[in-house]
Order: sequence, then C-alpha cells, then structure tokens
Amino acid sequence: MRKYLKIKVFSLLLCLVFVFLCSCDLGITPVQTEAEETREAGFSDIGSTSKSYGGIFNGVTDVYITIGKAELATVLDHADAGMYCECSARIGGTLVSGIGIKPRGNTDYVTGVGNGRYSFKLKFNKYTKGQKLNGLDELDLNNMVYDPSYVREYLAYMLFSMQGGISVPLATFAKVYINNEYYGLYLMAECIDESFLKRCFGDADGDLYEADKGSSLESADTSTFTLKRGEDDHLSKIVELYEAIEHDSLEDLLDTESVLRYTAVMSVICGKESYIGPTAESYYLYSDKDGVMHIIPRDFKLTFGTDDNAKKTEYLIDKDLISESVTEPYFGLDGSDRPLVSKLLENETYKKEYISYVKFYNDALKEMLSKLPELKEKIDSAVRDDPRRFYSDDVYQAEFTDGDTLYGFIKARCENVTSQLAETE
Repeated sequence: MRKYLKIKVFSLLLCLVFVFLCSCDLGITPVQTEAEETREAGFSDIGSTSKSYGGIFNGVTDVYITIGKAELATVLDHADAGMYCECSARIGGTLVSGIGIKPRGNTDYVTGVGNGRYSFKLKFNKYTKGQKLNGLDELDLNNMVYDPSYVREYLAYMLFSMQGGISVPLATFAKVYINNEYYGLYLMAECIDESFLKRCFGDADGDLYEADKGSSLESADTSTFTLKRGEDDHLSKIVELYEAIEHDSLEDLLDTESVLRYTAVMSVICGKESYIGPTAESYYLYSDKDGVMHIIPRDFKLTFGTDDNAKKTEYLIDKDLISESVTEPYFGLDGSDRPLVSKLLENETYKKEYISYVKFYNDALKEMLSKLPELKEKIDSAVRDDPRRFYSDDVYQAEFTDGDTLYGFIKARCENVTSQLAETE
C-alpha cells in the first residue's frame, strides 16, 4: 500500500513538473488555428491582433540576437553562401538557444552597398531538434532594401489579412539587435512552413509547393515548382491543376476565393513579383488534406510603385504602374499567359466576385492612406536611429508626402482604380 502511494505521489509530481514546463518559455505552446484569431488590420496598434506564437507579431517586437564573433563573421562575410550559423535570440521577451541564422534574399545587392544589412532567416530547430518558438518553426527578418518608407511590405501584409479571405503570414516590425548593438528596423514575417499550415489550415497534412520564376501554369511543366512539404514527389497535383485549367473545371479542386482575393490585392498594390506579374513567381500552392488547392502570397518588396531598376541607394517610382489595369490584371501580358486567373475571370460570376474584392481592397487602401502619418509616427524613432538604413532621412520623410513617393503613388493608384471600377458598373 505504501509503495502504491509512493508511486501515485511520484506520478503526481511528474504531472506537475510537466504542467510547469509547458507554462514556461520552451516553445511548446499550442498553435492556434485561423478560426481562433481576429485578423483585421489597423494602425491603432502595430502588427496583427493574432494571439498565435505568444503574440510576438503584436506590436513592434525587439529581437536580440547573440552570436559568436567567428559565426557572425561567417554570416556577414560569406552571405552569398547562405550558410547557417548557430546563435541564440530573445524575441519579444522569449529566449531561444541553439537556433540557426543565415542571410537570405538579394545578398549581392547588400554586399555592393557595404552596410551589412542583410535579410535574415531564423530557424529554431536547426541545431535543436523539434525546437519551436511558442509553436513557430522559423521566421524571416526582411531588410526592406527597396523601400525608403519602411512600410510597403507591412501595408501589403495588412491588406491581405483583412476579412480572413486568404491565408497569409503574420508580420510586424522588429527592432533587431546583434550582440546588443542596434542593427536596424526590419519587417518580421512568419515563414510558410509546418507551423504556418497548422495555424491557417488546422494541420499540415497536405502538399506545399513553392513557385519560382516562370510558374505560369501555361503547361504541365512542373520544373519551376518545388515540393517543400508533403509526399507528392512527382508534383502530380500541379499537373492536375493544369489539367483543371485546361478543362475549365477549376472549381472542382481550387479554393477560388483565395485566388480571386490574391489577384485583387496584387493588382491594386501593383505586386510585380507575383503570379500575375511579368515573371510569374513568389507564391506558394497548398493542396490540403481534402485535395483543395490554395494560393499563398509571399514577397511584397516590389509593390506600390517600386521600380526594380533602382540600384543601391537610388530610389525610383514607376509611375506607369498607376494606370495598370485591374480588369485585365496581367501587367500588360495576355490573359492566356496567366490562365489560373484568366480562366476564372472568363466566368461572369467569378468576375463579379473579383471586382467586388478589388473595390474592397482599394477602399481599404484609401483608408490606410489617411492613416499613414499615424503609422509613420510609430516607427519614426526606430528609423531615425537605424544605423544601416539604405536611404537618407530626407527621402524617408518625403515618402509620406505627395509626389513621386509612396503616398503619392497610393493616392494616384486608388483614384485610378476607382475610375476603372466605375467603367464596370
């Protein structure tokens, strides 16, 4: 009997210890699904209103990275190799050790500037198997190299998050410190991986495909797609999608709302790096466990008039984009070049649905324009103190005034889209 009681007491202690550990900051908290979140954008507070991942995407987040001198030299001096090095990070008050950091994106561009302001990826399970940050697998820190305003990507994320009609990564601003030295203001974004899929779809049991340049779905060629997660090694579901396009049976396997909303946002903000853009890239497709295909947006650096011909610290606005068509949203290409969208828009019901989304997001962007000063005020000090900024303070300040600027582009674009929509009535 006494031995039995000892076993019961010991078991109870084990349970209490487990409960205590789960309540501590060890990255094993449950991931919330989309249904548990409120994801409406606004400027009263920075970031999303999501409670996922311990709320690290709520507000301007402090990211403190601690890394050895040799490892930091490897990261910065060999950025083009994209090598992971081990570090620790305190993110929003949560300390995680044994994680991987590497540069990402256009490293040659940053190397040419010489300020070391690379974009970074943090992978929490790189050196510690199964480790997460409050359920999060990894995150990106984007340097906003093309953007003197610092807010273009943020505005795009906020637009996509409205109405909950499409799954998009959570994002906010982050003040990044490396070895306690302020490194700059970054855009912190959730990566599209297992934790993202669980948050948005409730599980990660489907197949996730990343689209590289040329992923136009004009043919059954799957060479531009990469299976990032799942078991469809032969990319047969991409071929099925192409065949559905060919046989006008997209509604049988496609989440049409996600594609229509995706196209509406990218058209309104002139997202050139997208499916509808000139190079048909920078998006994901996810075939969920029920076989329904969803489009997932990523990479919003070439938005709101950003001219990708700008070099180093130069800054240009492509004013021709102001009048880009929203009814034929293919950046001057023929609809047949982007059949995933054009096939839907040939259907009058889908076309009306799409136009309603364009109006919604255009109206939302107008509202954002009125609140830009409020957003600017919240990041002013972090931008002012940024030691590795790509653009001068004069250029930054001008971005929030009328002219060949972010403010001027959004104002003119919204007016132009309003005029185009009037012609569809």
